[in-house]
Amino acid sequence: MRAAGRFVVETHAHITTLYKPKGDAGDDWSGLPMTPGAGEVEHYDNSPLCLYDMERYGVDMCLLKPSMQGTTNEYQADLVRKNPDKFRAFCADQTSKLKIARGEAKWSLDDAAAEVEAALKTGMFIGIGEFIPKDWDPKKIYSFEERLNEYRTFAELADKYGVSIDFHDFTMNYEWDPYKLLSRISMEYPNVPIVLCHGGYSIGSYAEGAAVIRKAVSVAGHAGLIGGRSNIYLETGNWPAEYYLYALKDPNVGVTQLIWGADYGHVPQYIVANPGGDPPSYTTSMKYWPKVPTYQTDWWGWELHQIDKLRDYITQDDINLILGGNAVRIWDLPVPHSRMFMSGRPDIWGIEWQESVPEEDRTDLFIAPKHRKP
Repeated sequence: MRAAGRFVVETHAHITTLYKPKGDAGDDWSGLPMTPGAGEVEHYDNSPLCLYDMERYGVDMCLLKPSMQGTTNEYQADLVRKNPDKFRAFCADQTSKLKIARGEAKWSLDDAAAEVEAALKTGMFIGIGEFIPKDWDPKKIYSFEERLNEYRTFAELADKYGVSIDFHDFTMNYEWDPYKLLSRISMEYPNVPIVLCHGGYSIGSYAEGAAVIRKAVSVAGHAGLIGGRSNIYLETGNWPAEYYLYALKDPNVGVTQLIWGADYGHVPQYIVANPGGDPPSYTTSMKYWPKVPTYQTDWWGWELHQIDKLRDYITQDDINLILGGNAVRIWDLPVPHSRMFMSGRPDIWGIEWQESVPEEDRTDLFIAPKHRKP
C-alpha cells in the first residue's frame, strides 16, 4: 500500500465518540450537551476502528481531542498509555464540565485552570483544547476583555508547560469579532503554538463557502507580519482541495502553517457531496438527519482525496509537511528517521530557514556555526 506521505498525522481525532445520552434525555438531547443541566453522555471507545482505519489509510499517529461530557483527561491519557506509538492527547476541563452538566457545580475559572494544570503536570498531554475552558451557560454574555483574560490564563499554562492551545471561539456567538481575540493571544504569547481548529471551517461553514477560509488565512498571515513569524496553525483536514489554495498562495502563510486534521470520529457529522457547488463537497451536521450517524463516517478516504487533488499544484515535499512534518515539529512527535521533511529552504521557510533544520542535522556542511542557535 502506498501511503499519502512519509509520516502522516491526524491532528484532530475523536475516538471516544458520543453515541447516546446517559439516562433518558428524550428529544431534548442535542448531541452536543455542553450547557448546565444538560446531563451527560455515554462515550463509546472507538479505538479498534480507529486503529483499523489508521492501518488502511496509512495514518501513523492520531492526536486525540477530548469529547464532550462523558470523557475525562484520565481516560484520554489511558488511551495514550495503551498505544504510545499511535496516540497523543489534549486536555481540557472535562471533569468540571461534567459536574456542571450534572448540576453539581457552577462555572469557575479557577477550577477549570486547576484541572488543566493537574493534567499537564502528568506530562501526558501535548496541548489544551479542543475548547479552551469557558462558561457554557447560554445566557452568559462575554465581554472581549473577560474572554481574553480566560485565554491568557490557559496560554500562560501552555507557555509554562511547553504545549499548544486550541482556538475554537470563532464558532461562538459573541457580540464582537472572535478573530480579534485570536490575534491578541497570538501577539501576547508568540512562543505558544495556537491551532485554529478546522482552519476556521467548522460545522455549517459550507453555507459561507470560501469567505470563511479567506478570513482565517488572513488572520494567520497577519499574525507574523511584525515579528516575522506566526504561531497560528490552520487545521486543513476538512477543507476541500480548492480551499487549500488560498493558504498556499498567500505569501504570509504557505505550507509551513498548515496541519492535516479535521474531526475524525466526531459526531454528529456527515460528509456530503455537492457537485458544481462551492464547496463541491463538505463535512457538516444535518438538521433533519439522525443526530448521531448509524455508521462511522469515512473521514480519511474523503480527506486524502482532497490531498491527492493538490498534487497538481504542490510537490510531495510540500504535502509531507502538511500531512505530518509540521505536526512533528510543533509537538515533537517521534519519527522513524531523521531528514524526512523539507527544511533549510528560504523559499519555503523565509528568514527562519536555518531554524527549520533539526538540531541533529545542522552540520557544518549545511549551516555555518555562527548561524546556529546558541
